[in-house]
Amino acid sequence: MGFLKPFDIAILKLLNHARVCCNVVVGEGEGVRRSMPDGRLDVGATTVPRGYLICRITKKLRKATPEEHVLQALARRLIEELGYDVRDMATRYRITMGSKTGVVDIVVFFEGREHSPQNVYVAVEAASPDTKPSDPEHGVEQLKSYMSALPNCRYGIWSNSLDEECYEKVRVGELFDFRRISNIPPGGVSPEEYERLDISYLRPAVNLKPVFKRCHNYIHANQGLPKDKAFEEFLKVIFCKVHDERWSRRVRFFIMSEEAGTREGGRRVYERVSGLFEEVKAQFRHIFKPDERIELSPDVLAYVVGQLQHYSLMLTDTDVKGEAYEEVVGPNLRGDRGEFFTPRNVCKAAVEMIFSTFPVERWVSLKVIDPACGTGGFLIAAINFLRRHLLEVELRRWGSEQEALHEVEKKLKEYCERFLFAVDINPLLAKATQMNEVMHGNGSGNVYALNSLTSPEQWPSQLRDMFGSFDAVFTNPPFGSKLPVNDKAILEQYYLGHVWKKVGRNEFEMTEDIRASAPPEQLFIERCVQLLRPGGRVAIVVPDAILNNPGLEFIRYWLLTHTRVIADLDLPPETFLPSVGTKTSLLILERRREPVRLELVADEEFFAPVITSVGHDRRGAPSYLKTPEGRVVYHEVRRRVIRVEGGVRRLVEEAALEPLPDDELPTSVEFFKRWYNER
Repeated sequence: MGFLKPFDIAILKLLNHARVCCNVVVGEGEGVRRSMPDGRLDVGATTVPRGYLICRITKKLRKATPEEHVLQALARRLIEELGYDVRDMATRYRITMGSKTGVVDIVVFFEGREHSPQNVYVAVEAASPDTKPSDPEHGVEQLKSYMSALPNCRYGIWSNSLDEECYEKVRVGELFDFRRISNIPPGGVSPEEYERLDISYLRPAVNLKPVFKRCHNYIHANQGLPKDKAFEEFLKVIFCKVHDERWSRRVRFFIMSEEAGTREGGRRVYERVSGLFEEVKAQFRHIFKPDERIELSPDVLAYVVGQLQHYSLMLTDTDVKGEAYEEVVGPNLRGDRGEFFTPRNVCKAAVEMIFSTFPVERWVSLKVIDPACGTGGFLIAAINFLRRHLLEVELRRWGSEQEALHEVEKKLKEYCERFLFAVDINPLLAKATQMNEVMHGNGSGNVYALNSLTSPEQWPSQLRDMFGSFDAVFTNPPFGSKLPVNDKAILEQYYLGHVWKKVGRNEFEMTEDIRASAPPEQLFIERCVQLLRPGGRVAIVVPDAILNNPGLEFIRYWLLTHTRVIADLDLPPETFLPSVGTKTSLLILERRREPVRLELVADEEFFAPVITSVGHDRRGAPSYLKTPEGRVVYHEVRRRVIRVEGGVRRLVEEAALEPLPDDELPTSVEFFKRWYNER
C-alpha cells in the first residue's frame, strides 16, 4: 500500500486501493458485457446505433426523436401499468379518413381480435414535448379525428409527456361527442366495472414524474398559490391518497365521471378527501396542526384527485416514487440554504457500503440518523435496503410471498419507529421527509425540524439522550461560503469552530480563539462524528476543497486523528448537476475510540475509487453505457405486470430491452464489499 501522506491529495489519489472503472468487454457480434469484481461477466446485452432506440411494441429500431421518446413512454404505460397485451397493439397504424389517410401512433385492439380498423379500442397520439394540446395539426383535435374515423374506438390518449388528456367517445343521439376523463380503464376491465373504483383496480405507476408535475403546476396556476405553498397543499393530498390505500375498505379517494367538471361533483370530492384529511391529522399529530385543512378549491382538488386516483402509490416502485417526488420538491425547496438533493444512486451506494461493514444479524437494529435530511433520500435508501434483506429472510421462513410481505412491513415499521431518525433545519423539508417515509409504507415520527449544529441541549430530549450512540450517520450537508455559520455560541462547541495553528510539519494544535465564521459543511463533519458511538460509521458528501485546499489542512488533521477513513469515493462533477457543479467526494469514516497520533495513521488502507460516470450528464439527462464505437448498450429487464383475463387478476412477467445506465457506483459498491471482506 505504501506510506499515506494525508495532506497531499494527489498522492492520496495515487494510493488508491482500487481504482474502479466499469470494464466493458466487446465480444463477438453485438454482445457487450460488464465485468464484475470476481471476473464474472454479469450483463449480456444488445447494442443499438447512436440516435436509435428499440420499440417496446414491435422490437424494431426507431429513430430516437423527442416524439418517439414520448411514444415509447406511452407504450410502456399501456403494457406495464394498464396491463394491455402487446399482441393486441400496433404502432404507426394507417387508417382511412374519408379521402385522406392518417397514421395513429399507437392503437390497442379488442383483446384477441383481428388487427383491423373496426377492432380498434384505444387510439393513442404522441406529440413532441414542445407541442401544445391546442395545436391545430398535432394536438388533441387530431386525436379526436382519428377516434371519429375508427367506428368502435372508445378511448383516446394524447400526450406530450408533461401534458396528457384522455377522452371517451360517447354517442349523443345520432352523433358522437368526446368526454374528457382522467384515465382509461386497464386491460380486461370493462368501463362499467372500472367506474365502481374497486381497490383491486389501482395500479402501480411506471412514471409518476409527469403526473406529480401536472398536479403541482395545476395547483400553482389555478389556485393562485406560490410554488412552495402549492407543494405543501399537494403534500396533504398525497397523505390522503396513501391513507386511503392503507386503511380504507372501499376507495374514498376518487372522482366519478359524472362528478368531473360540475360544482356539485367538486363539492362531494372535497367532502370525501377532507374526511380523509381529518383521519390523517389524527394519525400524524406531529406533522399537522388540529386546525389545518386542505386549502384548495373543490374544482382544483377534483382535478388532482382525478390525476392520482387510478394509481397505487403503495405498490409503485420506490425509484419511481423517488424520481417523481424529487421532481416536485426540487424546484420549490432547494437552494435557499445551500441545499441540493443527493441522487438516489449515491444514497443507495452509501447505504450498501455502510451496512456491509456490519454483521448481517445487526442490520435490523442499527441506529441511523441523517442530520441534514432534505427529503430523506438516505433514509429511504436504508428502508429499501432493509426491505430487500428482510424479504429474502422472510421468504425462506414462510414460503408464501404474501405472508412474507406482511411480516416484512411489520418489521420495517418497528425498525423505523425505534432506530431511524432525521433532522432538517427547514420545516417544510422535514415534512417532505415525513411524507416520503409514509409513501414508502413506514412511520414518520422521528423527523425533527431543528438546526443540527446547535447545542444538543437545545435538541428534543429523545435525540439528546441518543447523542453519541448512533451506529450510522448518512448525510449530504448544505455547502457554501455564502451560508457561513457566524454564531459564536454554535462555533465554540466545535474543535473545527476554533482557530488552529501549525506546530510541526504535519501537526496542528487548537487554540482558544473562535473562528469568525465557518461554512456549515465543515462543522457538519464534526457533528456527524459526535453523533456516532465509538466504532460507528458515517457516510458524508463533502466538497473536494476540504480534501485538497491547503488552508483547510487542519480539518484533514482532525479528521484523520479522530476517524479512520474506510473509503473515499471521488465523484464526477456532474453528480449534482444541473443543480450545482461543486466537485465532491463521498467519505466513509469510522469514529475512533479515542484520538490517535498522526504517524499511526500512515499504514491504514482505505478504498478510493475514482468514479467517472453516475448515470446522468451535466444537464441531468440519463447517460447510457456505450461501446467504443458509440453504440448504446441495451439489456433485458423483467417486470411483473397485473393482467385481468376473464375477470381474474394475475401477475405475469413482461420482458423488455432497455438501455443500460452508465453508472459506475453499483460496480464500485461490489468492489468495496469484496475488498472490505478480504481485509
